[in-house]
Amino acid sequence: MELLNAVVCAAYTDVVVKLSPTLVDVPGHNLVCNVHGVRGEFLAVGAQAARNAGSFFDRGAYFLGKALWTKGYRELLDALAAHGPAGGDAPLPPLHTFGSGPDENAIRSEVERLGVDVVTHEGIDHAHPSMHGYSLFVNPSTSDVLCTATAEALAMGKKVLIPDHPSNLFFKQFSNAILYDDPAQLGSLISEALATPPAAMTKMEQYALSWEAEKKRREEKRREEATERLLDAAALPAGTRRPKERPLHSLAYGVHYTMGTQPLCDVLRVASGVRPVFSVEERLRAAVGLATGDRGDSDGEKGVVEVGSSGGGGGGGGGSSSSVGETFGGESGRSRGEQQPSADGSTDGANRWRAR
Repeated sequence: MELLNAVVCAAYTDVVVKLSPTLVDVPGHNLVCNVHGVRGEFLAVGAQAARNAGSFFDRGAYFLGKALWTKGYRELLDALAAHGPAGGDAPLPPLHTFGSGPDENAIRSEVERLGVDVVTHEGIDHAHPSMHGYSLFVNPSTSDVLCTATAEALAMGKKVLIPDHPSNLFFKQFSNAILYDDPAQLGSLISEALATPPAAMTKMEQYALSWEAEKKRREEKRREEATERLLDAAALPAGTRRPKERPLHSLAYGVHYTMGTQPLCDVLRVASGVRPVFSVEERLRAAVGLATGDRGDSDGEKGVVEVGSSGGGGGGGGGSSSSVGETFGGESGRSRGEQQPSADGSTDGANRWRAR
């Protein structure tokens, strides 16, 4: 699959914009840039927090993410369990988690087993008013390419406590981002982060997170800021030849185009464990010119190829070549279930593809 991804990128792209360095390089001009943004309501909360810095944040730390162990719950609970009086650490205030999902009950059971001061809640919209007062977002997850919840927390003016990991490279530029190398630091860093209020975001930090915040006028056109970041990132250096015009990239395009033609397309689909577009039986019936009619297949997705002539003139041979050519020839992109009109313009003739 990695090889196929490389072929497709070489065939069709000049610039590959990755959200974080966690993604592998592919052929072409690779760069890392966050060209996404957060909803405007998150930035509005951040602006409100800046105006009421002394009283806005009246709650402590929280974590928000789907209730899956891979989302960082295991790392979070283990770090909190390791922090405590046994190690000479001061007790932490309760940490609230918000998330629904397959591991929700298992996470709650683990909280009880470890005896950590964690309050679990079901999932909630991150922009809900009940979330505004939390001052610290703790996110030990490293499974995301770029965590949207972390960006949303920063946009709302909160501090974020995250691991120093390639997926968090974008967040290093923010004054409210606290990064750690060792999970054992998590407990003490939570205490330190809660001791002081978050800093107000700068204009540049707002710009880096915005999707539609302050639309800027540029070249007499109004564009959303995330779109501007995308256009800036996608610009090739002056004098650079387009990668897709290079010989190897042109070859990749030819290879990928050929892979999509029949019957090679179905050979590759079968080899990769995917159901072919046309079964062997359907190909044989079309090739020998047999009218199949309704077969009563148990698989409702399979179709029927009807070949031949339902009326006079033309004969079976002409009908056969027409149907085989239309169904399996160069124009193989016809969708399954599309009725092909007969010579008189109706769809009741024999030369048709019918899906049941």
